[in-house]
Amino acid sequence: MKPTYRKMLYGAALLALIWIGWQVAQRLVILHPSRQVSVNPKDFGVPYAEEWLDAPAGGGTRAGRVHVWWLPADKPKAPAVLYLHGNESTLSTDIGLMLSLRRAGFAVMAIDYRGYGESALRLPSETSVYTDARLAWTRFLELTPQASKRLLYGHSMGSAVAIDLARHAPRLDGLVVDGAFTSAADVGLAWTADWLPLPKLLRQKFLSKEKIEDLKMPQLFIHCTDDEVIPVELGQRLYGLSAGPKQQLLIEGGDHDHCYQAAPERWRHALRHMAGLA
Repeated sequence: MKPTYRKMLYGAALLALIWIGWQVAQRLVILHPSRQVSVNPKDFGVPYAEEWLDAPAGGGTRAGRVHVWWLPADKPKAPAVLYLHGNESTLSTDIGLMLSLRRAGFAVMAIDYRGYGESALRLPSETSVYTDARLAWTRFLELTPQASKRLLYGHSMGSAVAIDLARHAPRLDGLVVDGAFTSAADVGLAWTADWLPLPKLLRQKFLSKEKIEDLKMPQLFIHCTDDEVIPVELGQRLYGLSAGPKQQLLIEGGDHDHCYQAAPERWRHALRHMAGLA
C-alpha cells in the first residue's frame, strides 16, 4: 500500500474512532446511567411487587430486562401514576418521591430503564429510555383497570421521557413534569457557553420543546427556583410553549432532586387537584 493511501486510511480510522467515542460520551454524560441500589418500599413498611419487562434492542442499546416496582393503593379505584426518574437516578434514589406520591393517595408504578438500578446492564440511549417507558405504560394500564385517573410524572430527564410518552399513551389523564427542560442542548448551553454548536453536535436531543405543543391533556409544571441542575428559566420556557390546559407550581428555594420536599403541602395539593381528589 502506498504511503499516501496508508495515511488516508489511518486518518479515516482515527476520525471514525473519534466519532464513535463522541457518541458514547454523549450517552454516558447526558443519560448518566446509575447502578445505585439500596432501599426498597418494604424497608418503609409499604407493600410492593417487583416485575420485569423484556425490552427490545434499538438506538444502539441491546435488548434486556426492565425492573419495575408496583406500589398499589389501598383502593382499586384510587388514581394511579407512572413515575419516570431522571439520569444518575434509580428506583432506590427516588424512593422518597414515590412514597410521597403514595401518601398523597396514588397507586404508583416506577421503572429503572435499561442501564439503571437492577435493570439490564446496558448503555442506554434516548431511544431506549423512550422504548422502556412505552413498555411500562402498557403494563401500567394492565395494573390499573379501575383507576379513577392515570397520570405520568417525570422528573428531570424523566420529564422529557414523559413528554415523549404522553404523545402516544392511551387513556392518559394528566402529565406532571418536575425540573423539566426544553432540550438537552439547552441544558448544556446553560452550563457552558451559548455560542457552542451543541444543537448540531448532540445526538441525544430530548427535544421536549418540539413535542410539548402537541399535548392537549392537563399538565402540571413543577420547578424549584433554586434548582442547581436545571435552571428554572428552562422550565418556565417549556411551560410557555405548552398549548394544553396547564398549571405551574413554582416553589421558592428547594433543589433539583428534592423539590417535592421544599413545599410538601403545596406539592401534595397540586397533585391531588389534578387527580380530582382535592
